Amino acid sequence: MIGPHEASFIKIPALQAGKPEITMAPLIDVVFLLLIFFMVTTIFPDNQGLIIERPASSSAESLHGKQLRFLVDKHGTIFHQNKKITTASATQLVKQRLSETPDSPVLLEVDRRAATEALIRLMDACKLGGAQQIGIITDATDPKKSAGLR
Repeated sequence: MIGPHEASFIKIPALQAGKPEITMAPLIDVVFLLLIFFMVTTIFPDNQGLIIERPASSSAESLHGKQLRFLVDKHGTIFHQNKKITTASATQLVKQRLSETPDSPVLLEVDRRAATEALIRLMDACKLGGAQQIGIITDATDPKKSAGLR
């Protein structure tokens, strides 16, 4: 018999669990879900990575067909297909395009902060290349709002 001050021992069976490990399958699933999330939410700019702030226009029209497009950044640098070009190169590109498709329009996407001189130089280069239709890409605005600004 065990008295009030005597200790008794309880036998606890030993666990045979093996080595502790972290399973990789749930971690790989989480990584793939994050990858899919970032791929779906990524926005690809239309202007090949150049930041162009277009001016606004309430009388903008759409041009259809095969177009030749040039970009002018805020520093007045001319780009075509994400490559820096000169006005002489722009003239040659216009001549080449018009020899393939004679009535194709030339579109100029010019930053609103660019100097007017850069726009005029590019327009002159396009005219020297034989362009008959030259358009400037703008952001459309509500005509009612812009009428109040005049």
